[in-house]
Amino acid sequence: MGSGLSSTIVNAGPFLAALLVCAPAGFAQEPADTNYDESKVPDYTLPDPLVDHAGEVVDRVAWEEHRRDEILRLFEDHIYGATPNTELPVRYEILESDEDALEGRATRKQIAAFFGDTEARIDILMWVPNQRSGPAPAFLGLNFEGNHTVSPDEAIRTRGLGSERGLKSSRWQAEMVIEHGYALVTAHRDQIDPDNYRHDFSDGVHPLFYEEGQTQPGPKEWGAIGAWAWGLSRLLDYLETEPLVDAERVAVIGHSRLGKTALWAGAQDQRFSMVISNNSGCGGAALYRR
Repeated sequence: MGSGLSSTIVNAGPFLAALLVCAPAGFAQEPADTNYDESKVPDYTLPDPLVDHAGEVVDRVAWEEHRRDEILRLFEDHIYGATPNTELPVRYEILESDEDALEGRATRKQIAAFFGDTEARIDILMWVPNQRSGPAPAFLGLNFEGNHTVSPDEAIRTRGLGSERGLKSSRWQAEMVIEHGYALVTAHRDQIDPDNYRHDFSDGVHPLFYEEGQTQPGPKEWGAIGAWAWGLSRLLDYLETEPLVDAERVAVIGHSRLGKTALWAGAQDQRFSMVISNNSGCGGAALYRR
């Protein structure tokens, strides 16, 4: 999945899915006869997202009633796979709450979310500005290498990961986010589905949804990006219980593969008020199949 050069900031309302273009996902090598010569590409007109499968132009009511679902089904069938609709019981454990973080400017909380009757968990890290008049709006995104890499803060738990503390802090800018009155929420993607290129889907959340005897997702079922998007929605579930955060004003964010993830999360879950997807590229916001 190449990163590409596209960067998208879109409202996550009912038209989000229409802004995305169908493209295959995965790491498989391109076929030998793949064409890269633009002169050999026949004329092509992009299908209108506001014309449904029956050829009818849709208004907002028709979009909500059926056209949005039609487009979501295309993305499930051709790109991301279908996300399970089974609801898992979840238990939240507050591991820490420190009102003197970031030199007194923020409250830092670390929360473990446990799913089902297993030890499967997602560790949530969040900062909320102390100077606020009410619940804070938030930026929510997964990180690539562990919660402790988004800030040099020694109090952030590492979960045994070897990456350098604060390694990616320049990409997260927690202090700047807090200064502007926003909360910042993150979790490590590998706790949802490890990005280890093994792709056997045995060591993330996928097994929580397998039928008896199943060992990997079926042909129409979700992969890594689908699982990561599911995880973002589960983090939003927690924020709906968090009095310090305004869960109705949460922007879901992501870069590269996690940019695709943010798009897919926002397309499926209309509770997100905004999607900020950076360099989502092929299989994301970039035009790829035509």
